Amino acid sequence: MSSHDVMIVSHDLATQQGLASVLGRCGCFPIVATSMQEALTILDRHPVALVFYSDESPDEGIENFIRHASRPPDGTSVVVVSRLDDWKRYIHFLQLGAFDYVVYPAHGDEIERVARAVLHHGEVYKVKAGAPA
Repeated sequence: MSSHDVMIVSHDLATQQGLASVLGRCGCFPIVATSMQEALTILDRHPVALVFYSDESPDEGIENFIRHASRPPDGTSVVVVSRLDDWKRYIHFLQLGAFDYVVYPAHGDEIERVARAVLHHGEVYKVKAGAPA
């Protein structure tokens, strides 16, 4: 995986460090925000393709963040990171525009799979489209 800036939004240091460690190993440069407002400020100044947003944030702004960040034309893919394995919440966040919902603590492979799906879907398509038949 080539290098990409990826935002992590969480007030929990262990969540920040866990996600940053996995993302760093797969070639991403984690940018950390501790609140929705800080994340929006960073996003306005430094667009990123992918955000891992913990739903444990005390400002409870995840729904507004998803709506704001994922809007066209340059929508950012938002992955909800939750300690709740709840199908209704999963569907709710996807309906709001989230790219995915990951139950934390997730295996590093799961975080890397999501990052690859967002950051390299175009490259995978080009390789397949350009491959000899």
